[in-house]
Amino acid sequence: MKQIAKYILATLLTIYLTGCIKDTGNYEYKDPKEVAPVLVSGIEDNYSAISLENLVIDPKMEGDETLYDYTWYAYPGLIVSSACDTLGKTKKLDYPVTLMSGTYQLVFRATNKVNKTSVYKKSVLTVSSIFGIGYFINKYENGRTDIDFVDRYGVVNKNILKQINGEDLPGKPIRSTYEVNRYSYNVTNPDGTVTRIAMKPAMMVCTDEDMRVYHGENLKLLKKWDEAFLEKPAVKKPQGVWATTGGFMLMNNNSVCYVNNNGSNVGEFGYPYPVNNMKLNSTASVISGSVMVYDDNAGELAGYYVQTYAPIKNAVIKASPLTLGPVGEAYFTNCDLIYMGTQVYYATSAGRSYVIVKNRSTNVYSLWQIGTGNIQYGYIYDYGAGGMVIPSNFGVVNGKVFALKGGAATALNTVIYYSSGDNKVHYYNPANQTERRDMITLPASEVITHIEHCYDFYYKINTFTVLSNKDGNWILRTYDFEGATPDVLLPEKSTHNGSGLAKNMIYRHANTSITY
Repeated sequence: MKQIAKYILATLLTIYLTGCIKDTGNYEYKDPKEVAPVLVSGIEDNYSAISLENLVIDPKMEGDETLYDYTWYAYPGLIVSSACDTLGKTKKLDYPVTLMSGTYQLVFRATNKVNKTSVYKKSVLTVSSIFGIGYFINKYENGRTDIDFVDRYGVVNKNILKQINGEDLPGKPIRSTYEVNRYSYNVTNPDGTVTRIAMKPAMMVCTDEDMRVYHGENLKLLKKWDEAFLEKPAVKKPQGVWATTGGFMLMNNNSVCYVNNNGSNVGEFGYPYPVNNMKLNSTASVISGSVMVYDDNAGELAGYYVQTYAPIKNAVIKASPLTLGPVGEAYFTNCDLIYMGTQVYYATSAGRSYVIVKNRSTNVYSLWQIGTGNIQYGYIYDYGAGGMVIPSNFGVVNGKVFALKGGAATALNTVIYYSSGDNKVHYYNPANQTERRDMITLPASEVITHIEHCYDFYYKINTFTVLSNKDGNWILRTYDFEGATPDVLLPEKSTHNGSGLAKNMIYRHANTSITY
């Protein structure tokens, strides 16, 4: 009996050991990286898309692609955050773009259905509207103002305001301006309720007879003059409109007023600010909620801030960037304004403002570099030019059309381009008190009406543009720069033509936040 028991035990042990030897790895644990999905190809690092057009991306996975769940996300900005939009849940993305213009992190995720491991791929997605990249030419024709739009492919789209809205604007163009997300307005529904449309892009177009507000993505008319004010001005005499990083500012009938995105005047310009016997020049320099204006009566600078209902004057700090001086010491007075403009140096902000004036008593020309942003703290700040004297034989003192070279906010690190209202472009370099004459010479039959350095540090926009008129038509030329110098490469890179007399233009690219 004992022998039989020993035999059975030996047999069972042999069977057990044999089973273990034949087990080829059912209990082997693998690194999750070895069983995670593997992306082979098909997703680039950068994509550009146009609103309402389809964005198609078809990646390739290793092995059986049916083993995975797929998701596409878009996060606003350049940092992945908790706020996102789901664009698709299939491997192939075929997405009609409805995202607002801007920069997004595009994220693709493939997840193993069994073990839930995932692979991710991040890309930068730049979204622009049909009107998100191109040149907007403000022009005058047959007593009316409209915009010709030169799109990213170089095609001239004529009279886009009339084409989209059925009508253009009366009068001669003064200027247009754009801000990406600082215009809110109320819409009255059929049942009488009110819906607030918050923080949308807007373009405003101003003529000497009118001003209108358009949606910044599709240029559909949002408000005419009569609808654009908390209380309609008694006198309609527009002098210009400017976008700020806080909203918009309008100069009308020798006073300024602001759009407020909160309170009672959402989407409407509020009451005009007092001018205290000033006569406002129609040139202004803006940054944030501050605006610097020029009093032609006294011949000196003044400032306004959106929350300060009085002009800032006789509150000037004269100093180097490191040392503050006493408040109340005026830079200058009794001067004629020759030029005032703001230097662009980053995607969403502006640099210093440059001011050229002529003393009425001495006829001496001088240059000032001003910090407009300090107006919100109650003073105007000199960044160190200190009234640099410009030789009277320099052509810049007779300039009619001006532009600043973007790129830096340090003292005098720029050149001032100018034209005397003829067919030539020159520049003045205040850093070494020199001029470059005849940098660009157009045919003698043309008159230059606008020059601009289209610049963006982040997105490598770096183009010089010259807009001119000839025989009732406009001509736009673009130039590349000669390395890091202020000079341009000749001949021009591209030329575009249209009908009507151009006043000026704005350039927008996909990541433009504001046009000063």
